[in-house]
Amino acid sequence: MPTVSVILPNYNHANFLVDRIESILTQTNQDFELIILDDASSDGSISILSSYENHPKVKSIIFNKKNSGSTFIQWQKGLGISSGKYIWIAESDDLAAPNFLEYHISQLKNNENLGVSFSASVWIDEKGTKIHEPGHEVELHAAGNTLLKNEFIKGNLIYNASSCVFKKSLVPENTLKEVIEYKYCGDWLFWVDLIKNTEVKRSSERLNSFRRHANNVSFEAESKGLQFSEGLKVVNHIFKQQTFGFLEKQKVIFYWVQKLRNSKIKDKKQFLRIMPFPAKVFYTLSPLVNKLLP
Repeated sequence: MPTVSVILPNYNHANFLVDRIESILTQTNQDFELIILDDASSDGSISILSSYENHPKVKSIIFNKKNSGSTFIQWQKGLGISSGKYIWIAESDDLAAPNFLEYHISQLKNNENLGVSFSASVWIDEKGTKIHEPGHEVELHAAGNTLLKNEFIKGNLIYNASSCVFKKSLVPENTLKEVIEYKYCGDWLFWVDLIKNTEVKRSSERLNSFRRHANNVSFEAESKGLQFSEGLKVVNHIFKQQTFGFLEKQKVIFYWVQKLRNSKIKDKKQFLRIMPFPAKVFYTLSPLVNKLLP
């Protein structure tokens, strides 16, 4: 039985597939199985993927006849047939350093309390050229509950699934049924429920390459305001799980009000309506409140 199950969900990423798959197959740690899931691609992906059917590392390739409409349905399917102790969801348009698996598996094996190990990322464009290195991605090691209150309440700390390896035993089965209803923030909700009873570590080594291009789901989702319509559901989910003092909660609400104010969304009122009280007051008085809050 392999130590790691690598799940590769794909939809119309033919231009990136060969490089992506080769970055997996050439890992220095070869103790893995690869599960490939194609969601009814129409761009030549099927031909490329079929060429790997007989590769010894490929456990299975599943071609959907009809598009599922959700990458999270593909996650669920891949997790269901995986046999490894650890999971790596390797998005089909990203890349990994050759020692990605070796590094993260060593971290997880050397600390039984650690359930999630992920990397800082290099952002690349369609041609693979580096375009950004997020400066905030420093070394981090903390209890999941601490991160929920300090980091995940503000957004998805593990913003790219490709950067992460985690214990399969932590997968929240009930949450898996929920995330398939999300178009954008399902991974955020997934991590929120997965990390709450474990430790999480981020390496400052940039072992993951996160590709940004015109077909990224996030671009369309952000333009529709899904980071608020879906994201605020996740925030409320965290509020229910964790204990926040009165002032702590107001700071979180104010943070999201400011985030909405600074967004490019035209109709901001629709999202103010779904924010908890006193979001509307904060929105009106945010310049003053920003000065008053410690």
